[in-house]
Amino acid sequence: MIEQCQEAGTKVRPSSVASRLDLKGAKVLAVDDNPQSLAILVQTLLGFGVRDPTQVRNGPDAMRLLASETFDVVIVDGEMPDQDGFDLAQAIRRETSGANYTVPIMLLTSFTPRHKVMRARDVGINLVVTKPIVPSALLARLEWLARNNRQFVTSDGYCGPDRRFKKKPLPEGITERRADEIKLVAQPERAMSQDEIDSVFG
Repeated sequence: MIEQCQEAGTKVRPSSVASRLDLKGAKVLAVDDNPQSLAILVQTLLGFGVRDPTQVRNGPDAMRLLASETFDVVIVDGEMPDQDGFDLAQAIRRETSGANYTVPIMLLTSFTPRHKVMRARDVGINLVVTKPIVPSALLARLEWLARNNRQFVTSDGYCGPDRRFKKKPLPEGITERRADEIKLVAQPERAMSQDEIDSVFG
């Protein structure tokens, strides 16, 4: 499931994370229709060391920029009129030939009911962060994005980061899709020797 960060329980000191994360060269696109919120976000990013965050006030302007420039992360407000952050994320993921097709997307929102978090996950958003912004939480999420190695999934029904976040036991009656492959790998006697592997590719 998509990672959600709330103020409560976040115990990360900005200085400790900043010392491990160099954001000077990061290209960040910030999208928010509210000028005050956008200014706070940009000032926070500048405080993290981001040299020149690009800022726009709506989805169409963001899409025009995304068509011509490559970004390292997109931070978008979830409650914009006309094209909100969810719609913008979905539009980005639909541009499968675009340079920003796999860009990490962080959604900022004041309301995080379960259905909204699930919608964010389903349109390919990487992270949901609760507003008002807590600098330490935002910086910790940026660090997580920088170090994360989740695979990017492209299929008919979904485009975005691998949604399988937690490794939990399967529900009763549900079998692992790769059960046969896992069983085969678990049998050392069935493994090919290096000579056999060489003969296949030789």
